[in-house]
Amino acid sequence: MTDALLCFFNGCQNAALSSGKCEAHKTRARCMVAPCQNQTYARNLCVKHGGKQKCIADNCTANARSHGLCCKHGPKSIKTLCEVDGCTKVAHARRRCVRHGGGRVCKVETCAAYARSAGLCCRHSYVQTEATLANKVYNYPAACDPTDELVALLEETSILHVNNVIDVSNDSDCSSTADDGNPVAVEFSNEDCDWLEYMISNIVC
Repeated sequence: MTDALLCFFNGCQNAALSSGKCEAHKTRARCMVAPCQNQTYARNLCVKHGGKQKCIADNCTANARSHGLCCKHGPKSIKTLCEVDGCTKVAHARRRCVRHGGGRVCKVETCAAYARSAGLCCRHSYVQTEATLANKVYNYPAACDPTDELVALLEETSILHVNNVIDVSNDSDCSSTADDGNPVAVEFSNEDCDWLEYMISNIVC
């Protein structure tokens, strides 16, 4: 591929569109200084030609990073050290490092371990997570009766394969009774009887 077919911007090897820029750079503006082929950074200029502010220190041409100064001339970050004599570690809480009592303590009473997540130490954070998961799985409402689920399934007759009428006079396991106590015929297939027996056995257990 020749240079004429490449994207206008420096270092880009993508194919150029009719605008001379590739698909990735089609919305980018070019530096106004001719014949510069860099992208603009600010004020229609690239970083090289003044698009980025220079350090305000005398005779410094580096780019400004903070407060108008470059890394070399900018304010240095001074960290407070632990107040314990001879300790060179950075202080956290109470002007002390973690080793000398500057770390946060677990919010659980009587626990002296350091907090790691959400104010809890590793052990109590794990216990809380396990308890939350257990409540989601096992904490059913008190009014919930497992037999209600089976009743709801039985009412959905569309899921049953009605093939034959069970002879209730033979005390079939899949027979049913009406509200007045008299036996009624239930249209269940052998497959449905097996399924119902399995469901009932699970509820009983």
